[in-house]
Amino acid sequence: MKKLAILLLVLIPIALLSIEFTDYTNPVSFGQEAYLNGNFNFKSGNQDQANYNGLFNGNYLIYYNSLPFNWKVGTDGKIEFSRGPNTADDAETGYSATAFANADRYFNDTEFFGYGSLNLGYRKNMAMNDADDPYAKIGVGLGYGRVIDATVLAKSMRIIDELMKFNVINGELSTGGYIELAQIIEKVGEYETKYGGVEYKKYWYEDMEKVLAKEGLLPEGNLKALGLVRLQEVLDQRFSSRKYGWTLRGGIGYVLSNYDGSDSDPSLDVSFEYANPISKKLQFIERMDYSTILADELDHMIVNKASLTYELSTLVDWENALITTITVPGASNAENLIDNNFKSTFYYYVTNKINLNTSLTLHLYGDGVDNNGNDDLDTTFFFGMAYRLR
Repeated sequence: MKKLAILLLVLIPIALLSIEFTDYTNPVSFGQEAYLNGNFNFKSGNQDQANYNGLFNGNYLIYYNSLPFNWKVGTDGKIEFSRGPNTADDAETGYSATAFANADRYFNDTEFFGYGSLNLGYRKNMAMNDADDPYAKIGVGLGYGRVIDATVLAKSMRIIDELMKFNVINGELSTGGYIELAQIIEKVGEYETKYGGVEYKKYWYEDMEKVLAKEGLLPEGNLKALGLVRLQEVLDQRFSSRKYGWTLRGGIGYVLSNYDGSDSDPSLDVSFEYANPISKKLQFIERMDYSTILADELDHMIVNKASLTYELSTLVDWENALITTITVPGASNAENLIDNNFKSTFYYYVTNKINLNTSLTLHLYGDGVDNNGNDDLDTTFFFGMAYRLR
């Protein structure tokens, strides 16, 4: 009994000082992200002609977050190309561009919210001579719940780990200190807007230093050169998402223009998202979308994406994602269509601007028809690079 009491006296303070991702809530924040990605495969020898395939894409996101209101606007573009090994195989190209905007407005400090969305698209599929007509869809609805992005808390944890490792600070932050430091990190966009793209770091770092000083963790009163260097190195590292919470939303959508040039009846759209940071290094995210056109013969589409990301080191992330698309036709004699894509990717972060990635993709398509050329499991291996513009 005495040994148990001593053990509890040791463990309880540690538990009280521990910080969890679920302790974090977003301050008012504004930010932008932009990436360029590419991969290319080439093979020659023992065939009629050299064959290749490749993919390049880019995306841009601008967002605003606060507890009562948040919005996002984003774009994504893709170019893909390929040529087969046989003389009769021609080079093929395809491209697509999409844009979206959505906003959530919470009601009177509750978890209930209303939302609005807009989706635009333009594409040319591989092996097609002409592009499809533009796509446009609008939607409105209601929802409940909240997903909080706590990635900046992971940054503050790593900063403290690094500063303690090099004896720049003499202890760990309290829970409140971790949250305050993370909220300052998240407001980088506000500092850059207020002080300019060059000078903002001076004021940004000073406010982080004040948090450490306020908790008495700086033996010499400030970070000194070593501390500033370690702080900068951590902030320059890329972090995979750390999110928690869940949301359920449902509403009505309307396709103003489809890829075949037609409009359509209204749709019922329902989505569910769940995020759980299982540990300091392991993140699980699940999202399911359901949609059906409100017509005589109801077609149903369900898209489910489950991803599990593990931080192998400060430079390497391992992401595994399974995307399943199920289409249930309204016609009684039509077969269900099931499309499964599993992708396992290693990301190696050279800098906060550049990452190299290696991925293995498994694809299996089921349409209820045997021996029609798409029954086998397709395996694809890619090596690529991504560059962050912002």
